[in-house]
Amino acid sequence: MSGQPTSGVKDFGYRLPRFPADFRLLLQTPGPEPRLLDARCRDISEDGLAAQLAERISVGTRVTLMLTLPGKPTSLSIAATVSHESNGEHGFAFNFSSQNQREQVQKYVISLRSSSFALRRPSR
Repeated sequence: MSGQPTSGVKDFGYRLPRFPADFRLLLQTPGPEPRLLDARCRDISEDGLAAQLAERISVGTRVTLMLTLPGKPTSLSIAATVSHESNGEHGFAFNFSSQNQREQVQKYVISLRSSSFALRRPSR
């Protein structure tokens, strides 16, 4: 495609650029009988992530994501809302409870910028 930049972060229709990521996380469901579900992150941005799950969670559901970002010794528990679901892949919008949580995710995403390109939003 001509006219598009050949390097750097590009805007592909997401609010913030998303970058490929591959790490395990746990997801805690709400309710009187909360469950822990295994998930695998597929991509991440400063305001959310996409993850593959074995079971479907409804859009709008509030969950807690337990992330151990690659290269970090401690886990983060971040509240999130399911923003979309398609074929086992779920999108989660972060609901940060502290500036520290936001900064840790931002630093991780910045570290990805130097080694990958932003992802393109899928056609609908």
